Amino acid sequence: MFAFRDPSPAYVPLPPSPVLNSSPSAGPALSDTPPMHSAEKATLGVRNPHPFSGPSWRTRGLLAAAQLTGLQLKIPKQPPIHPDLVNAFQALSPEEIQHQTHGASAAWLAHLDLLKHVWQSDLDTALILEDDVDWDVTIREQTVRIADTVRTLTHTHNGNESAPYGRAWDVLWIGHCGEYWEDWIETVVYEDTGVCPHDKYIGWAKNYVNRLPDHRRNVYWSLNPVCSFAYGVSGEGARKILTHLGGAQDEAFDVSMMHLCQQKVLNCISVVPEVIHQYFSAESFGAKSIVDLGNEMQEDVNESFESVMGSTENILESARCHALWGRSCLRE
Repeated sequence: MFAFRDPSPAYVPLPPSPVLNSSPSAGPALSDTPPMHSAEKATLGVRNPHPFSGPSWRTRGLLAAAQLTGLQLKIPKQPPIHPDLVNAFQALSPEEIQHQTHGASAAWLAHLDLLKHVWQSDLDTALILEDDVDWDVTIREQTVRIADTVRTLTHTHNGNESAPYGRAWDVLWIGHCGEYWEDWIETVVYEDTGVCPHDKYIGWAKNYVNRLPDHRRNVYWSLNPVCSFAYGVSGEGARKILTHLGGAQDEAFDVSMMHLCQQKVLNCISVVPEVIHQYFSAESFGAKSIVDLGNEMQEDVNESFESVMGSTENILESARCHALWGRSCLRE
């Protein structure tokens, strides 16, 4: 979807804050069920997932994965972005900073459009997804553990706090292509049978992952997350990103957002290894991301590769591949 990928985001608004929502049902739930268990619902503890994209092999696979895992997705129309606006945005970065490509600029603008929607709609929290992403068939069980662990990391112990993930963060980076880790970082670790083991993990961050406990998921304040496959954002986080990144400041959206995390402008949390990753179509067909296409690379318009299974890095039991081909497609 966005930075480096496809500029067709998806958003998942989380349950509204009792302060922001004036409806009678906005108060704390009269239930003994812990708030983090809402993350196991068909919306992962959110109102409705909304991938922003037109129909394509990407969205068809996304919807198949969602149906298999019982997630609710709705794909609204994506607003058009005029090429002249993309060109102007691309030229905004200071001369001393590496400018983004045309495709990355279009992706950046798509992020901003969606973040504006989050802010204008008074959404408490949203989950933004790329339309070619993939996740494990156990995603709903995974998000319950993530919600519980995020609340532990942020010291959210108030039983009256109804938000599954708490509210003490701006960005929750659950889908990325790598993240640093150092011994001094406060880290909450939990066992997860769906996590990609060290010997199968692929990517530039493998050496960092290998230093963490195997067969465990790790949650900590972000240090250097790269790629924006999927991230949660609070309403305040959306406002901060729009304020600081509305004029293009770096080579790509995810790089700029990562810098805001490092500068503590954004309070960011990373989940390592990632729980959402990009799905790759079969290499022999050369299918490209939307960013690549925005950079004038060509893709087979008949999408003949759609019937051939591709692969997904670092996702043990791919929901896309199980939905479409009945088996896993872990990239090795």
